[in-house]
Amino acid sequence: MSIIVIDNQRVHYEVFGRGKPVVFLHGWLGSWRYWYTSMEIVAQHFRTYSFDFWGFGESRTNEMPTIQGYSNQVIRFLDAMGIDRAALVGHSMGGMVALKTALDHPGRVVRVATVGAPINGNSLSWMLKLVDRPFFAEFFARRPWLRRSLFRFFFGDSLDPEVDEVFEDSTKSTADTIRSAIHSMWRTDLTPLLDRLQVPALVVHGARDEIVNPNQLQLFVHVPMAQVVRMERSRHFPFVDEAEQFHNILLDFLKQPDPMAPTRKAATTPKPDPVPPRPEPPTLSINGNDHLPSGHDTPHPQSLPSPSRSIFPPGS
Repeated sequence: MSIIVIDNQRVHYEVFGRGKPVVFLHGWLGSWRYWYTSMEIVAQHFRTYSFDFWGFGESRTNEMPTIQGYSNQVIRFLDAMGIDRAALVGHSMGGMVALKTALDHPGRVVRVATVGAPINGNSLSWMLKLVDRPFFAEFFARRPWLRRSLFRFFFGDSLDPEVDEVFEDSTKSTADTIRSAIHSMWRTDLTPLLDRLQVPALVVHGARDEIVNPNQLQLFVHVPMAQVVRMERSRHFPFVDEAEQFHNILLDFLKQPDPMAPTRKAATTPKPDPVPPRPEPPTLSINGNDHLPSGHDTPHPQSLPSPSRSIFPPGS
């Protein structure tokens, strides 16, 4: 276990492999262990990092966590590791943080991948929104068995021993941390900022996700630099439910040539002539054992039907 101190707060992190840096960001209630298998696979080609957000896993904090604070933690972590630019891969809350960081610091992010990420807080299931209330947050925090049950719901019947360790890590957060993180997610909306995205993005969502509404994919259909992938057999954890397909897609994305770091234009730069609207980016729909080798032909865009379940609020 490796520990660094950032802003006078302890941060636990792990590093695998050699090569260009890829930083994995975990979701709410999780820890770096979310990404253990993915890090090992990607580390065959890249140097992979993951750390525990403040208040989760082995990282400690005296402050109430927010999405903005976690985005700041990402940049401070890159600084501490001596990393100028990195690819970010984030799941759920970590995906929201990764996208926020890419929007705010495009010069530090080579590319960004989000997995089951809420782009706006209204996409969260009512089950998670309950935890924003003090009584439920305290009730949830004081009952480790309840957290384990929630993770069993997330992961299904996975027998991966790493899942048991994720269960244990989930019991280490306080009620204040649990509630504050949900509170911040619920009140964050990155939708108005998406057209400012300056780095390539991979947006993956499970079609059967019951935690974050899969309709979040629709927010990216007009974002020129976004590749949208809907995994038909996945729930909230595509990297567990359809692991082989997910990692093929992720590696294809990470291996693309790195773009130049964005630069800000001077205020006196004249506006360019209007250009025709860009075509909508393709939506890949992955079903079962489909493979996506490098250089594959991209299917035509598909419609994204709303989920049949009613656990999401209207308009999410």
